[in-house]
Amino acid sequence: MNKQDCGVWLGGVAFIGLCPFVIVAGQTPASAACPIPDSVLDQATIITSFLNSECTKQTLTQDTTYYRYYNDDNTYRFGRFLTTNFYDSSNGKTTLDAIQELALAQYFGPPPNLAQLRERVTLPAGLDVYIGVAGPQPPKACYPGGATQAFIENTRTTGISFIFDGNVPDGGSLPANCYTAGKSIPEPSPLFGIGAIAIIGLATIFNPALMQSKIKQIANG
Repeated sequence: MNKQDCGVWLGGVAFIGLCPFVIVAGQTPASAACPIPDSVLDQATIITSFLNSECTKQTLTQDTTYYRYYNDDNTYRFGRFLTTNFYDSSNGKTTLDAIQELALAQYFGPPPNLAQLRERVTLPAGLDVYIGVAGPQPPKACYPGGATQAFIENTRTTGISFIFDGNVPDGGSLPANCYTAGKSIPEPSPLFGIGAIAIIGLATIFNPALMQSKIKQIANG
């Protein structure tokens, strides 16, 4: 094997060896811009519940009020997810609005969170709160999200209070297809396209060289 053939052969081996890494790198999402602490056991799930996996950490400088929505049998009354969105008859907002905007997928549970009651949650000054927008849950047409979403690490932190604040008007039921998650096809990362283009480019470089090497071998044979 001459030097040119050897170079072509080594290039081909390198190309084949690097292909999986290029593809995997293209499919790997960018690091989430949401600084949920590593001490939170379900950190990944919390991060992806925010729109685009983005949230900001805010340390409260004064006592601050949020809201939480739960069932009339008190299930889901206490939890780490809160919102500033106010669902009430005074602004024409219903349980259906809360379920869709907070992305309270009805296939979670049982029971699902029907958002029938509202409570006022007071958080003390000095507490770290992670703020963002509620991301969609599948099917996206049923649970588009879009409400303000706040996350706290521990509902039992001293100074936090949960106080009943009223009923949420019944908004009716969702379409039948909203009660199962269905199958979602992940959206490809832009980097995947870059990886694919890189592979095609490498193929166009090495393929002619390999063909020429093969022709020379036949001619010399």
